[in-house]
Amino acid sequence: MTASHTFAALLAEEKPEVITALDLGESSLDLEIPTDKEAGAFPPVSKTIDDTIIWWNNIDWDLQRERARGGVNNVGLVLAVIGTKLTDLGTFLSKV
Repeated sequence: MTASHTFAALLAEEKPEVITALDLGESSLDLEIPTDKEAGAFPPVSKTIDDTIIWWNNIDWDLQRERARGGVNNVGLVLAVIGTKLTDLGTFLSKV
């Protein structure tokens, strides 16, 4: 048997039927809704705002400034190397 015959035989075989939860009558419509007000998907807005303010005040801005400077220095280094390589390529192409 060739590879194409084997592939065709695989396609022709019947696969066993898989029974899912939806086939058994279980669906997402049967979900119970929690009655407790604290059981919601989102925390209360005032708690979220307070958490955000606390998070913002706990940021070490000096560390973030140093990280930003390091990132800008890395970008400058990459641009310098690319510029040098482009200059070398231009010089090479002008001599061809």
